Amino acid sequence: MAITKYFIRLTDEERNLLNKIISDGVESERTIMRAKILLMSDATQPEKVSIKKLAKMLGTTDTTIQTVRTEYASGGVETSVYRKKRVVSKKSRKINEDVIRQILEIAQSEPPEGYKRWSSRMLCEAAMERGIVDHIGQSAVCKILRGEEW
Repeated sequence: MAITKYFIRLTDEERNLLNKIISDGVESERTIMRAKILLMSDATQPEKVSIKKLAKMLGTTDTTIQTVRTEYASGGVETSVYRKKRVVSKKSRKINEDVIRQILEIAQSEPPEGYKRWSSRMLCEAAMERGIVDHIGQSAVCKILRGEEW
């Protein structure tokens, strides 16, 4: 028999939050599933349910059950139920104001001989040839040309 590594003991406040997530139905299916896992894994439940049985009841995998329990033990309800937010700092971006300005200057200049206008692929190649960036994708160039926020 497997040893239970993490005991889930929910507070009344946590239990109320999880019940609200499930009953509202506003959250994603993933979030609702994870809330159900925590509620059914709570040590105060009258009937203890194994990981395999719980996974079968909820239509998920054993790994998902274990992951949710581990995340709860290490970070609480918020960490285990909701998706992690991706953090991208402005410093880590390679496309800055100067790069945008230089690419726009290229786009406004005369296109290469034999062409009527610049294509996004040609702008990418020109930016890399001139040493403005090491690499840039066509989608990034299109965003620059449309004036989208970076």
